Amino acid sequence: MDIIEVKKEEYIKFVLKPFSKFETADFAELNKHKIDEVKYFIFDNGKKRFAFICGIKDGILKAPFSSTYGIFSEITENNKIEYYHEAVEALISYSKTNGIKSIYIGTPAISYAPSIITKFHNALINKGFQIESYDINFEYFTKNFDENYLSQIARNARKNYNTALRNELKFEKTDDIKSVYEIIKINRNFRGFPLHMSLEDVVNTAEIIPSDYFIVTDKEGKGLASALIHHLTDNIVRVVYWGNTPESEEFRPINFLSYNIFKYYKEKKISLIDIGTSTVDGKPNSGLCDFKDSIGCSCSPKINWILKLK
Repeated sequence: MDIIEVKKEEYIKFVLKPFSKFETADFAELNKHKIDEVKYFIFDNGKKRFAFICGIKDGILKAPFSSTYGIFSEITENNKIEYYHEAVEALISYSKTNGIKSIYIGTPAISYAPSIITKFHNALINKGFQIESYDINFEYFTKNFDENYLSQIARNARKNYNTALRNELKFEKTDDIKSVYEIIKINRNFRGFPLHMSLEDVVNTAEIIPSDYFIVTDKEGKGLASALIHHLTDNIVRVVYWGNTPESEEFRPINFLSYNIFKYYKEKKISLIDIGTSTVDGKPNSGLCDFKDSIGCSCSPKINWILKLK
C-alpha cells in the first residue's frame, strides 16, 4: 500500500464521501492555525482505498488536531481488513522516514460505524499502537424514542421532566447563537468544565458544519438551558455543548431539553445523537455517566491510540 501526500484540492477531488464533517478539507483548513502543518494523505494499492487528514505539531502526527476524533475516510467501500493493516503500516513508514516522534489517533466511538472502526482498531493494535485512554461515549438511538419513552427512563429523570412541565417551560430551535452560547458559557464556568470554542469559533465552524441551536425558556421568556449541535453525517448529529444556568436548576430544564432534542431528531429521521464522552483520560465522571444513563442513552468505547517512534 502506497501513501501519497496530496494537496487539499486533490483530496477534495478524491474524497467524495468523507467519514464525517471532521474529515473534510474545509474543516482542516479552518483549524490549521492550531498546528504546524496539515497533511492530506491518499492510500493506494492499485486502487485508491483511503484518505486521511492529520496535523503535525512539535514532531507529533495528530488526528484529530481540532475535533473529537480522526479516522480514515474510505474512498472505495467494503475494504478488506488487510487493506487497513497495509494503510496503517504505510502511515508508520512515512512517519519514520519524516522524523515523526509519535503518532496519536483518537478514533470515533464504535457506534458511528462498528465494522469500519473495528477493522481500524485491529490494524492499529497489530501494528504496535497502544491504548492511551479508553473513553466512554454516550449516544441516543432515536429508534428508541416513542410514546413509551418516559416510562422507560429512570424514575428521577421522569420526575424532573414532569417538574419542567409544571413550570411551563418552552423549547424552541433558534438562530440566536449568542444567547445559546452565553448559557453554555455560564454553565461551563459554574461546573468548572473547559469551554474550548469561543463564540467566533462557533460561528465560523457553522459555515462548514451544519449546526442547530436550541433554547429552553421559562414562561417569562428567560433563557434557562441551551444546546449547540453539529450535523456530522446525514444520519448522525453530535451534541457539542448543552447545559443550564445554575439558578434554573429547580425547574429541571436539562431533562426537558434532552427530551425535546430526542423528539426533534426522531422527527427529522436522524438515527444517532452523539451525546459525547463522560470521561477525562479514561476516568469516568460518575455524575455525568449516571445522568446520561438516566435519560436513556447507551454507551460505546471511544479509544485513543498512540505509537511512540523515538
